[in-house]
Amino acid sequence: MKTHITSDIILFLILVAFSSCRGQATENEGHSFEWEFESPEASNVNKILLNELAQNIQDSILYGVDGVIMVRDSKIVFEEYFNGFTADSLHNVASVGKSITSALVGIAIEKGFIQSKHEPVLSFFKEDYDIQNLNSEKEGIQIHHLLTMTAGWDCDDWDEGSIGNTMHFPDVPDDFAFTLNLPMIKPNGQNFSYCSGGANLLGEIIRRKSQISLQDFGDEYLFNKIGVLENEWFVTPISTPYEFSGGGNILKPRDLARFGLLYLNNGVWQGEQIISKDWISESTSKQIATTEDGDYGYFWWIKDYNYQDKTVRGFEASGNGGNKIVVIPNLNVVIILTGSAYGSEYVEGEQAKKIIEEFVLASIRE
Repeated sequence: MKTHITSDIILFLILVAFSSCRGQATENEGHSFEWEFESPEASNVNKILLNELAQNIQDSILYGVDGVIMVRDSKIVFEEYFNGFTADSLHNVASVGKSITSALVGIAIEKGFIQSKHEPVLSFFKEDYDIQNLNSEKEGIQIHHLLTMTAGWDCDDWDEGSIGNTMHFPDVPDDFAFTLNLPMIKPNGQNFSYCSGGANLLGEIIRRKSQISLQDFGDEYLFNKIGVLENEWFVTPISTPYEFSGGGNILKPRDLARFGLLYLNNGVWQGEQIISKDWISESTSKQIATTEDGDYGYFWWIKDYNYQDKTVRGFEASGNGGNKIVVIPNLNVVIILTGSAYGSEYVEGEQAKKIIEEFVLASIRE
């Protein structure tokens, strides 16, 4: 999966320069869930192959990997950390955070803060912004176009020549105005174009409609519910700071696994529907084809993974540095990778695929 090193490194450096906002869960919410641990053998998993994976990481045959977790049947069956990281280390997961934003948009719709995924994006900003390059196509950009990266404006983080590339954010006084003012270059809904600025607008829409910070919204309606006790958002250093919702969340690996398990269980956590089943289904189904290794849902990659001479369908949250949440429902598996090889297309793409398919999935015996 493409990273396009220059623009993504710049985006990452932007984020690491931001101050962070830390959230603490309120007492008792989601806390009754404790991870169960089971040996690979008891889970019908080949421990030898997983140990080989760990050794390859330790020997830097596979590099830039800070943590690996394998969850099967809601139990952790393999967990290893490297490079000084531990289970308690908060980790910058880059664009994995977009999948968190997707969840919050679904919750905001379910709770009535946003009417529907078809609401026009500009309607949330017209009172405060004199929007440039305005035409009927721009007026037609809807929330679901941002979620599927199909808005027709000139915004592509994978193209250094794109006007809307997020690498320009440090040079503009208002990030939201910068994206809203982009020229339109194609019809909405037809082509995939990776645009973190569009994802960032969704966080601002949630803030405006809920009248609370994105940190507080995320804690109240998502993280506290699943027992995530500590998390951070990057907060911009501009005159009016805000949480950047285009990626850069900081979470512990096991808490990433909680989020993945929530999606594996169709949005249900200990009997409570945290995210609607329909939203989970739409988010993790093909909404638009891409030129990458996979299709796209609502800030989730939809992929086929090689497994025992066949393929299994799953979905993946992917971030710079080799950070991943991989969910494969047919195998009842959640895979977490954390990494710090920011800017490496190989680590995020080919190497991650190798780890997932040739080690983790290959270790599963039917």
